[in-house]
Amino acid sequence: MTWSLFAADLNQDLAPGSYQIRNRKFDELLRPENASNADGTHIVLYPAQPWKCMTWKLLPAGPSAFYLQNYFTRKTFESKTNAAGFVVIQIPLAREAAHRPSWHFTKLSNGFYRITGGRSGESLTASSESVITLAPWKEMPEQQWHLAVADPAKLTM
Repeated sequence: MTWSLFAADLNQDLAPGSYQIRNRKFDELLRPENASNADGTHIVLYPAQPWKCMTWKLLPAGPSAFYLQNYFTRKTFESKTNAAGFVVIQIPLAREAAHRPSWHFTKLSNGFYRITGGRSGESLTASSESVITLAPWKEMPEQQWHLAVADPAKLTM
């Protein structure tokens, strides 16, 4: 199976479409933990596979902003505050756009993206435990993401 990588000019906006989102430091993809459909499921990293649960539809929400929808669960994710800070969990994708969490994608000079929560302004951050959180931007590899175009017709599971 061939996966084409997203290679855009630094000045070009990210286009709506289907993507796998890979963390720079851990080289793994975003997905709901255990591919669970349950609300409140943590969003985690997992080794790359051509699976629907690891692929996200980016729906336009404004300039460089998107709503994300998982191909397997048909849900999105948002941050939730707990004792450890902001964790990222799966929630239903609201029918009305005004009730959906949006995510801002900023292309970095190294070709990776910074992804920030539209409400919090905090950056999507991976941890060594594979759990995804939101944290202040520190330019760390844990906070940098690569987007690879995925063909939904070629996804399994």
